[in-house]
Amino acid sequence: MFDPADSKRISPALLFTLCAIAGALCFVGIYSFRVLDFTNTGWLFNNDHDLRQHYLGWCAFRRDPWTFPIGLIESLSYPDSMSVIYTDSIPLFAVIFKLFAPYLPVDFQYFGLFGIICFMLMGGISGILLRRFIADDIQCMIGSVFYVISSGVIHRMYYHTALAAQWIVVLALAVWVYDGVISSNVRKVVYWGLISFLCVVIHSYFLPMTGMILAALMITQFFNGKKVLLPLAEFASFCAVGLISLYVLGAFYGGTSPSGPGLGTFVSNLNTFINPWEIGQLLPRLPLLYDFQYEGMAYLGAGILLLYAIVAAGLVIRRARGIPEEAFHTRKVYGRVSAALVLVSFFAAVLPTISYNDIKIKMIPYPRMVEKVLSVFRSNGRLIWPAMYILITAAIAFTAYTFRHYRQIAIITLAAALVIQICDMSRAFALRYELYTTDFTLNLFWDEPEISSFIDGKSEFIFLYPENDITMSSAYYGYLHGMRQNNFYFARDIDEKVLRQIDHYYSELMGGNVRETAVYVIKEEDYEINRQFYDRLPVDIMECFGHVLLKAR
Repeated sequence: MFDPADSKRISPALLFTLCAIAGALCFVGIYSFRVLDFTNTGWLFNNDHDLRQHYLGWCAFRRDPWTFPIGLIESLSYPDSMSVIYTDSIPLFAVIFKLFAPYLPVDFQYFGLFGIICFMLMGGISGILLRRFIADDIQCMIGSVFYVISSGVIHRMYYHTALAAQWIVVLALAVWVYDGVISSNVRKVVYWGLISFLCVVIHSYFLPMTGMILAALMITQFFNGKKVLLPLAEFASFCAVGLISLYVLGAFYGGTSPSGPGLGTFVSNLNTFINPWEIGQLLPRLPLLYDFQYEGMAYLGAGILLLYAIVAAGLVIRRARGIPEEAFHTRKVYGRVSAALVLVSFFAAVLPTISYNDIKIKMIPYPRMVEKVLSVFRSNGRLIWPAMYILITAAIAFTAYTFRHYRQIAIITLAAALVIQICDMSRAFALRYELYTTDFTLNLFWDEPEISSFIDGKSEFIFLYPENDITMSSAYYGYLHGMRQNNFYFARDIDEKVLRQIDHYYSELMGGNVRETAVYVIKEEDYEINRQFYDRLPVDIMECFGHVLLKAR
């Protein structure tokens, strides 16, 4: 590793800035300037339903009054409240912009801003990370782009938007490898508290990923002879700040269970590092056992795989010539712990369903208690990202080491590999650019004159069924017209609460009590089954879009 304070190099701040600018240019080139328009919200609806969930969660959160815990949303699952954490609306940004909500336009989104910040931070932090291993700043700048356009970031951005903040994982790696040059133990403890805070206020799935890296740091400190008090303080800071942040944002409010079903389905495939899936085009796409194994996608890219081939060839040549290895040797503490961390990350993402392509190799069931804990992070395929970024770092760093006596060749090799990486992912870039530069106007069925006149003056939708079919469209209409509802699509299942409240509404209706402020929404097939009951109620009825609407007569 190299001294970050080397006077012959540009300053770390300048390197960070240049790499961040490169990240911003990549973002604009892939997603365009249009998504940076705070008032441009059409593209948020012209996409996957999860992106609509993120935006509508913010809409409801900004409209609802402040409470404590501060992250609660009431109007999407009334009378129960849910945390903005469970709409994946990037709680940090949601809270900050809610402070200014009275002064913001109705159509306001911060997801474009979040995206470009993620790309800039990924560029800047990865450049600093590489600086610890590479003695040449140009090579660090070229290498940083591999992180910026990594398959994990490109796949998640504007799909599971908050999960595109994978710079948090790279930040944790940087804090680990710079541990030896950070003189203040207090700063080290603060850094891990800050990382935990960032995980919670952006996306809690980053907690186990950065927790793995913290564990690697603690092991490294132990082998380097550090006193046990420091690792314990760092661990305590990480846990305490994380728990407090979750509490303040309302993650535990109302008995909401953080667990979810599906552990073993949302896993990585053994082919994850070489399977281009829908991101790459130069290598053949490999099959998956389950469609949901995309959650564990960690394609390294043709450029990074080429670098590994070059490094392997260089290693063979050096050994044939009897040249000793001077750096990055696996017997060194960092090398051994890094290898262990890659394995832990990999198997945490792959288990319990081990598969290669579409072949199920082995199912290793977890003990019931372990399964219950792990179900909090049921999409455990995402835990592959620490391994992915360590492997990217190793490919770039070992390439620089292979050509350490030939600086120009190292620069040309990294640049050529980057060009190949970009070519490999170019189709994915082009599809995203086309999607986010296409004009889209959202037309809500609720705005049709006959329907809007039917619900005019009402203040709530009551869905008499638990499914999430038209709930998101209704949430947007409700946001624009000051209406609340009792059901929404959250990241965690609240069907029990919803069903309990539906039973309460049915009890009211059976007693002839029809709420004056409500529009009741019923599935058409449910209405036909119970038509005689509904026809006896003092209500007006409208049939539309496969549903039946009721309101007090």
